[in-house]
Amino acid sequence: MDKLLSPDYLDLTYRADLDLLVGRWMRNPALAEMQQGYNLMLNAATTCGCMRWLIDARRRDHTNQNGIPWMMEVFYPQLASRLQGRVHLAFLLAPVHLQALEADTSLLPLSYFDTLPYQIGRFLEEQAAITWLDSHCPMRKGEMVRL
Repeated sequence: MDKLLSPDYLDLTYRADLDLLVGRWMRNPALAEMQQGYNLMLNAATTCGCMRWLIDARRRDHTNQNGIPWMMEVFYPQLASRLQGRVHLAFLLAPVHLQALEADTSLLPLSYFDTLPYQIGRFLEEQAAITWLDSHCPMRKGEMVRL
């Protein structure tokens, strides 16, 4: 496990044994912090060649609705070109936030991402998120899990 340089509001780790980038929000970021944090994740994933991300947003007190246009119009479109392939992002959310997202009819359904070069999943439990990542985006061939 390699801890990566990150600000106090984001714990960023690359798990080479799982070929997994893990970003854990430590608190609710301001919009500029959110953008900086996701850009740090993208830079780290580019350096590692990592296509599997686990983003833990359970400590945030809400999803940053103001950040959705930036994520959709600026951030997500960069993923495939920077990482040269399909990226899978598993978001861990608190139950109340997942319910709010699922009830928000202004948000695109997850199926919208099925044909895009990035796929998104939303989860309550870390193991379910990792299982989803394993089934949709297995580790690169030739890599072995180190015990």
